[in-house]
Amino acid sequence: MKILLVEDDQSLANLLQTTLNWQQYQVDTAVDGQQGWELAEVFQYDLILLDVMLPKLDGITFCQQLRTGGNFAIHLPNQETPVLLMTAVDTVTNKVMGLDAGADDYLVKPINLDELLARIRALGRRGQVQRSSTLQWGDLQLYPKNCDVRVAGNPVSLTLKEYQLLELFLRYPDQIFSQSRLIEQLWGQHETPTENAVRAQIKGLRQKLKQAGVKDIIETIYKLGYRLLRPHPDNNHQQNSLPVIPAATKAASVNFPSSDLWEIWQECRESYIDRLTIIEEAVTALKTGNLTKELQQKAEREAHTFVGSLGSFGLEEASQISRQIQQVFQQESPLGNSEAKQLRGLLKKLRGEMTGDYKIEITQKIPKNKTAYVDSASANLLIVDDDLILAQNLASEAVTWGIQAEVATNIQQAKNLILKQEPDVVLLDLNFAEIDESGLDFLAELHRDYPEISVVVFTARDQLNDRVQAARLGSKGFLQKPIAPSQVLAAISQTLQQSHQALSKLLIVDDDPQILKILQNFLEPEGYDLILLDNPLRFWEILEQTVPDLLILDVELHGCPTSNGTSQNAELNGFDLCQIIRNDPQWHNLPILFLSAHTDSETVLQGFEAGADDFLHKPIVPTNLLIRVRKRLEQGKMRRQTELDSLTGVSNRGKSMQDITRLLRLAVRQQQPFSLAVLDLDQFKLVNDRYGHEMGDRVLNYFGQLLSQSFRREDVVGRWGGEEFVVGMYGISKENGVKRITKMLNTLRKIKFTARDGSEFQVTFSAGISQLIEDGEDLQTLYRSADRTLYQAKIQGRNRILATEFGKQFLN
Repeated sequence: MKILLVEDDQSLANLLQTTLNWQQYQVDTAVDGQQGWELAEVFQYDLILLDVMLPKLDGITFCQQLRTGGNFAIHLPNQETPVLLMTAVDTVTNKVMGLDAGADDYLVKPINLDELLARIRALGRRGQVQRSSTLQWGDLQLYPKNCDVRVAGNPVSLTLKEYQLLELFLRYPDQIFSQSRLIEQLWGQHETPTENAVRAQIKGLRQKLKQAGVKDIIETIYKLGYRLLRPHPDNNHQQNSLPVIPAATKAASVNFPSSDLWEIWQECRESYIDRLTIIEEAVTALKTGNLTKELQQKAEREAHTFVGSLGSFGLEEASQISRQIQQVFQQESPLGNSEAKQLRGLLKKLRGEMTGDYKIEITQKIPKNKTAYVDSASANLLIVDDDLILAQNLASEAVTWGIQAEVATNIQQAKNLILKQEPDVVLLDLNFAEIDESGLDFLAELHRDYPEISVVVFTARDQLNDRVQAARLGSKGFLQKPIAPSQVLAAISQTLQQSHQALSKLLIVDDDPQILKILQNFLEPEGYDLILLDNPLRFWEILEQTVPDLLILDVELHGCPTSNGTSQNAELNGFDLCQIIRNDPQWHNLPILFLSAHTDSETVLQGFEAGADDFLHKPIVPTNLLIRVRKRLEQGKMRRQTELDSLTGVSNRGKSMQDITRLLRLAVRQQQPFSLAVLDLDQFKLVNDRYGHEMGDRVLNYFGQLLSQSFRREDVVGRWGGEEFVVGMYGISKENGVKRITKMLNTLRKIKFTARDGSEFQVTFSAGISQLIEDGEDLQTLYRSADRTLYQAKIQGRNRILATEFGKQFLN
């Protein structure tokens, strides 16, 4: 069980955390309500243990925000999580307030630890689905009571994380778990695993289960994550079957893009019907001669919202009626009896469209079953080629690129090696001496049975049909023999980097939660990482925290007043947000897509003048939306290429300085630690002098890949010139930073580079690390401090990591 403990009494918090850890609970701690809220917004917990009297955000308000969704009307991970309140005030009034605010139980201080544990166990039973004594998948059985895993009665030995992964998949067989979600579920607040760590655990679990006789238990969903694969599906229970929808009583039909969208409409239909009240009030006021300009504007805005929202659900007729109502209210001349009569008729039709029963025609869109994972910092390559000498030369070259390689001279040997250990990438020839062996047939088998393995075709055959077949069967590259081994490994390295690219992150700002749900339904199956924001006043805060790749903005953002500098409030709109993005040097290249029900050329022109890259009209057409999003992301990627160092693939000096400055501001605002490391390859000039600059470039290329794979996506890695690199680590103390960089140094120490003359050599690096506040309060002072410490590491013999605390060395 994962618990969030929010308690400002540090001594009590330490006691509770120690007690809970003894009971094998995983505990994250926060010292005030705001810090606890920020954790609850991001991480999923099984229980929240919450003090009532807290600084910054008290426990009662915390509960109320949690149950109502806070500033986010949707997508709050702990909205249903059980809450146990703790307080020193033992009064009925306080208990009633806490329970009314949404707490599930109440505990009075001083805390009796046995009672606390009993209440936690009770809430755990209440808040979770009742756990069975045995979890089963075919011949595989997992016994939670004693953490025992068996296949056909034979025990299987798993590591703790492998066991936790397996239990999670077996308990929630229909859920897809992204890498970030797995990190949140299985790692603690102060642990800093990379996404590669998740892949390594998945890979280890798969291999151990295969060795035990269980195959294909974990399904990789392309760009989304992992899910338990159903054993032995039959025709009566298809895995992705659509829900049964009641027969209709109304002749009209609505074409919903997916069953999920139909379910969203069923959930929010009543809220839309309730919102008709504003239009009805305006029509009644018009009939009695009491229609004010303010009420007319509110009714026009509500109709405008209906135009986009209802149309996006597939209710085209309702959308058209809403547009007619909007046009009536938009008239500048005074409205009279004729308009009142027209509006009453339109309103009656609109209510009928929204309340009627429909024949629902659903076209289900199921994500393709592909994968995108690989650990290129310690990647495994399988070379399948019957030319043994060539294959061995390629394997030797692979070692200099930091890639472990095995050779198979026939397809059966390759199959045996894959069963023993799945490679990250296969280099496959199409020609084999044995008549019954076909490279294309083996490629088809890999594509079907091992979609997570990247395959690069390597052949002397130069036929268009081979290229077409290889592309159709999912190959990631096609190399024509003869070609230099260094070029082959460069292509392999590029394939690994492309496979490891993180999901594109989209920030969507719309004050209509239902529109956010619709967009989520369209975009999430395509593998995008979505941040949904219905409170534009939090826009800048969320922007800096999430660093999106694309921004989708609504034009009209109702009910969001902001001071205009004249002691009056002006309403915030999408054009304002677009302009402040374009005015900021750090964000001015962020792709922006406007989404609006306005179709007039004036609004569209205003959007482009504010700095938009594209303008899309509501109602939302899914195919149009997906094409626009993909194109804008591709353009953004091309822009970002100019911010990368071409040799190493990490950020260049200018880009990394901008990103580190942003993280420094965020760390100060959130009161989080921040560490800056300066790294320098030891005696790198000797590498260039002895082995040539081409070999030096290869070392730098590998070092850049190792840096990228060793740190989280939110960390900043940059090359500042020559062999000097910097790493900015948000939320990480310099002591933990030393541990992380030392781990990378140990990896580099094991790598042997092979020069053209066959001689082998190794490289190391030295690093100095400084921390925000105690070593400096801005980038310049932090860099100087870390650089001085790096100099001390060089003097002490290189090949070491030092932090700036009195030159003390940690865990090297």
